[in-house]
Amino acid sequence: MEVQAFSMIANNKLFIQIIARLVLFMAAFFLFLFLANVRSRFYYHGPNYSFLFWLFLYCLITGVGLLKLRKWAILFLFLPGILSLVVFLYGWTKGASVPMPWALVNYAFLATLFVIPALMFRTWRELHW
Repeated sequence: MEVQAFSMIANNKLFIQIIARLVLFMAAFFLFLFLANVRSRFYYHGPNYSFLFWLFLYCLITGVGLLKLRKWAILFLFLPGILSLVVFLYGWTKGASVPMPWALVNYAFLATLFVIPALMFRTWRELHW
């Protein structure tokens, strides 16, 4: 019984590390997009997408926190889900409607943003601040 519990904890920590690497990959991708936008602004007077730097910073901090198995990083991972839910509920109360196949995509997106951090909560006791 104890070996099975240890295996489950190890699998959860492996899941957290995989998500951490994915988030760090996203950070590198956002940094690339930001640098490409800076180049575009410099050479071609392109649009200002400076919010890409903030997305890079968020992904970098969250990814490093997840690699170090920190509790605050899992709480950070809930932030996009909460913000997306607020935007979704605001639009829903204002009467915005989406055709059914695309509504399912929205529901799946919101569920994914909540399910991944919720799965990480199973190892809450093994994580540290």
